[in-house]
Amino acid sequence: MTSAGDEAAESEVADGITDEAIADGGADTALNLRFLVNAAAEVKDKSQRDSSLLSVLRSCRTELEDAKRESDAATKRFEELKHVYNLATQVLSGYTPIEERAAASKLKAPYESENGSAKRARVKQELDTNVLDMVMKEPPVEEVPIPTNVVIMPNPVSMAINMPPEVVDQHREAFYQKLVNCSVADLPNFTPSANSANLKSKAQLAEWIYIASNWNTGADGLDAGAFRSKYKTWYSRMKPVTVNLGRRTGIHLRNIEEDGNTLTVLCRHSKDGTKSLPYLPIDTLFDALFEIHTVELSHRGRDATKNLADERYANIPDAQVRYFIDTCPICLARKGHGRDVHGL
Repeated sequence: MTSAGDEAAESEVADGITDEAIADGGADTALNLRFLVNAAAEVKDKSQRDSSLLSVLRSCRTELEDAKRESDAATKRFEELKHVYNLATQVLSGYTPIEERAAASKLKAPYESENGSAKRARVKQELDTNVLDMVMKEPPVEEVPIPTNVVIMPNPVSMAINMPPEVVDQHREAFYQKLVNCSVADLPNFTPSANSANLKSKAQLAEWIYIASNWNTGADGLDAGAFRSKYKTWYSRMKPVTVNLGRRTGIHLRNIEEDGNTLTVLCRHSKDGTKSLPYLPIDTLFDALFEIHTVELSHRGRDATKNLADERYANIPDAQVRYFIDTCPICLARKGHGRDVHGL
């Protein structure tokens, strides 16, 4: 039997499990709730035990609702900070004039009368309307004159000394299989990765030409700022206007005559800024290297081939030269790794 003392103790325990008692838990609310559930489980009187557990359940629901609100607020804050972070990376991708930096710094001025949420909303709005405009402005840098050298585009090749058409075709097939694991027959439908700076299809280069042609004017119903915003990743990678000339910088367009037609070619400056070096579509890389290595240099080594390729073209790195020479039947025969094609 349950003694009167035990009943009094249980009643005291049950009475202590109230919403107010639970609310006093502070940072250890979950721990306190667990303790109270265990305490309620020890209460023998069913009505008192159920009442105590219901109090715990009400408190749990309240805590869960509070946690959900805090989670939503944290998610919103995360998205706002992510937005600001992205804007900052855009600013860093280009040059911002000093006077505009000063204007942007005013966004940091304290507003004593604002509370935290109002200030965050104001700063976010000002960043949206001001900083993004600064990012999309063309940096006022020194103009780089477009070179006037003759731009050389490769001609289709089908044969050479000691290399009849069938041998050239075999070499072409082996080169593209090694370069991109694609047959010559499938090459018109092959699209290199957008992240590849040196392998581009004709369609990809045509898009780059379109962007460069309309960078200062806009197109498709977009003004210059909106157009640049749409293609800002291309700008940050290619840097079409800059005096810091290098491998992927100083992008410009040249018009050349080919078979009686005017052809627009995407070029970059040579590192000394004196030449326009054209970007080649992937289906002409073999022809360019064949002219250099096979026809002009008579199968000299990789360094000689790479040096001449660098003087003419924008996107022939070491790997392409190595793949071409590694699949060249004449070079393989000289090294004893292939059949002798001389005399065919």
